[in-house]
Amino acid sequence: MRRIRWMVPALVVLALLAGCAAGYKTVPAEEAQAFAEKVEPITVQLLTALSNHDEAGYLRDMDETMRSVSSGEKFEQVYQAIIGKIGRYQSHQFDRVLDKDRYRIVIYKAQFEKDANVVVRVVFDMTTDPPKVTGLWFDSPVLRRK
Repeated sequence: MRRIRWMVPALVVLALLAGCAAGYKTVPAEEAQAFAEKVEPITVQLLTALSNHDEAGYLRDMDETMRSVSSGEKFEQVYQAIIGKIGRYQSHQFDRVLDKDRYRIVIYKAQFEKDANVVVRVVFDMTTDPPKVTGLWFDSPVLRRK
């Protein structure tokens, strides 16, 4: 039953992302690089804090909605699901940036202790300055294993 509770929201999110994928625009390279540099400290803080099991640091740059669904027990679940499977965060490399309405998604290729092929997507709300994290996804073959 517990597994089903996780699968249903995950499937809904995937369906929404798939349905919206056509609406995303790739940001031109120069603009994408400039934005990635602007949010680099936020990304490093987010990944390092998660890796260090630092809930306050992990939540620091999130918007209110993301913070409310990512704290307490949810933080522990994310920590176990990510760091428990692939180990501590080591590094990341900027890949590309996508735009959709008021959101900007920065995609990274990241390396963790037990998995060197992790795709990390950090979604930023562009209506705030500095931009706030409003979404975060990790994907890799290791993470998809049961």
